[in-house]
Amino acid sequence: MHNIGIAVREGKEIVEKYIKKQKMTFPVLLDVHGDIEKKYGVRAHPEHFLINRHVGLIGKTLSPRNWASAKNRNLIRVLLEQNRTFFKSLEMMRDNALRD
Repeated sequence: MHNIGIAVREGKEIVEKYIKKQKMTFPVLLDVHGDIEKKYGVRAHPEHFLINRHVGLIGKTLSPRNWASAKNRNLIRVLLEQNRTFFKSLEMMRDNALRD
């Protein structure tokens, strides 16, 4: 799992100052035009998303979270497992359709 920040509709200089002030240690992407904001339906800042390797949204929360807590790590495990099961089912359906 990777943590990234996305600065929405802010300039590079402002974001760099914020990163330095907050001592952020993860990458922060610039979404100058709000494209990512629109794609994932961001309603407030900060907003947290769990996105699978297919760039599909599997979880979302508006409030700050301690993602390292046992409770939240377990939640992430459950969401990822549900996501794996879903994609496995899609692959099986595709394989069956190809055989028909």
